[in-house]
Amino acid sequence: MTDLIHDPFVQSSLLPLLLSVGAVGLLRLVGGRRLAVLGIAVTFVAVFALVVGVPALPPPSSMGKLFWSAVAGLLIGGAADAAGLRGRAASALVALWLAVSLGWIAYPALDSAVAGVTFALLLAVGGWVAFGRLPSRSESPAAPAAVLLALALAVGGTALIGSSASVAQLALGLAAATGGFLLWNWPVERHAWGVSGQAALGVVVLLAGVLSLFTQAQAAVLLLALPALLADRLRAALPLPETGFGRAAGTAVVTVLAVVPALIAIGAAYLLSGGEASPY
Repeated sequence: MTDLIHDPFVQSSLLPLLLSVGAVGLLRLVGGRRLAVLGIAVTFVAVFALVVGVPALPPPSSMGKLFWSAVAGLLIGGAADAAGLRGRAASALVALWLAVSLGWIAYPALDSAVAGVTFALLLAVGGWVAFGRLPSRSESPAAPAAVLLALALAVGGTALIGSSASVAQLALGLAAATGGFLLWNWPVERHAWGVSGQAALGVVVLLAGVLSLFTQAQAAVLLLALPALLADRLRAALPLPETGFGRAAGTAVVTVLAVVPALIAIGAAYLLSGGEASPY
């Protein structure tokens, strides 16, 4: 049983999926529909502690900074959702946390023009994560969860091909955790997305930052996955009726379409690697 828990495939797929299903359900019982989404971040932190370990504080590495940044995002998101914070104030809070976390993680690597451009792109994506949602869909969890699933798959797949094992396991674990949340919200959307959901989206931006600035992976291909950020717009444009069937179909369609750019990015990373499989 211990060997099974420590299997890399289980750690990045089945374990976070099951943990997320349990965490989302428990948080729904304890805190209601607004806190349920916090289960994604809780699962990510738990998987990080299992796969990488709990880093020292202050952390000496980018991975350690990633962990403590994720913990800060979890606490900020949970507190904001418990207090009912919404709108521009919530977006500004997420943007501030994400900008500070990115700067903290990236600073040692900002020694070239390429690194500076990469950091600027990460900040721009972070700004979209914080402020880019459609107000009319602000309470629907399906589209932003589909974005998180797609981006986490793109980062995880690219890291796996680039032999960045820890980043790959964490990103794929985040994707699996998001899958657990989506299972709770299909065919009926039961939970709100909230600040905790936006913080979980921020975590995948931080993972992309670590991958781009501190590994040799073909991280530039992640640009191909960015159309997934338009899932909210796509969901609003789908000509589906506002019925139970229409909403369930919309969730399924928008999830599939959001994942397509992620698969394109992973395919590009594979081709750029010369078609060689990762040793992991």
